[in-house]
Amino acid sequence: MVKTRLLHIGYPKCMSTSLQLDYFNKHPEIYFLGWGRAENVHGWITEEMASIGEVDLRYAKSFVYDDQKTRDYLQSHIEKFEQDESKKLLCFSSESMAFTFHYDIDVVEKARRLHSLFGPDCKVLMVIRNQLDLFLSFYFECVRCGYQGDFPRFIEYHYFHQFRTILSDLYYDRMFDLYAGLFGAENVAVIPMELLVREQQEVLKEISLFTGIIPLDLELKKYNNSDDKRYIEAVRQMNEKYPNNMGSGHFGMTDTEKLRAHWKVNYGGSVPAEAEKSYSMRTMIYRAAAEVIKDYVPPMAAEYPARWRDVLNNMFVPHNRALAEVTGLDLQALDYPCELQPMADLAI
Repeated sequence: MVKTRLLHIGYPKCMSTSLQLDYFNKHPEIYFLGWGRAENVHGWITEEMASIGEVDLRYAKSFVYDDQKTRDYLQSHIEKFEQDESKKLLCFSSESMAFTFHYDIDVVEKARRLHSLFGPDCKVLMVIRNQLDLFLSFYFECVRCGYQGDFPRFIEYHYFHQFRTILSDLYYDRMFDLYAGLFGAENVAVIPMELLVREQQEVLKEISLFTGIIPLDLELKKYNNSDDKRYIEAVRQMNEKYPNNMGSGHFGMTDTEKLRAHWKVNYGGSVPAEAEKSYSMRTMIYRAAAEVIKDYVPPMAAEYPARWRDVLNNMFVPHNRALAEVTGLDLQALDYPCELQPMADLAI
């Protein structure tokens, strides 16, 4: 039996949760490490794997990261996978591998660690999306994670700090080149999310053929919905009054509840008091925004100012053209930024 390993690296806001919960977690031929194991609150196959996925591969500095220890632990699952005749695909899924968020290590180092852990004979799945649509959806997600500002402020910060922010991670051609260089171009599949939405079963069949598992008619549900703009605005206003999560004084760390397994495995179960407080505050804000406050605020107005739209469009055009050339994807037909907009100067 041919056995395959798959790294699903994201991107964020590209139906990652849908693939994780409704495809990787449910397909009977997949040995799924996580994230997306619905039976565990931390979303991984074990607490040790949660620690690896949420900390070792995402945050841990080189002086802290223990490559040998991590490989030894992962090997125990690789051996179980190899011995299980019902499983054809070992799958690791984390959208955090494709971008840099608060305190993350660089995406290049993340890729190198994945290569060291899983070996060179892996398949890589990279789901992309029109960058402007992705970035707007990412803003809504950041509001749910504690961000307090409006969209223009969010754009300005990310643009002028693109040396550290997600914007420079959205150069899809460079991400493709990174993983193609490590695992081989023939082993990297790039799928536009727009196609996954429009032709769901056909795209899932393509993924099955790419990874060597049987195609199944599994429905991908929609998660992390941002359609209710009154709710999102209510959360944003509550974030202003009650700082939490990425907007808190706890060094601005995001989703600290995902670090619980790491703290339990490495520190005997102790959890920082500030992390507990931040998570409780966020839970309270979600409930208050949904049940009361959203009835008293206007819908969030989050649209690109025309100048910013042109600036960001032109940032991504050369990278989308380069990706289209190497993959054969018709990104222009999918309305990705592929044509430069005239700009008299670069000033914002």
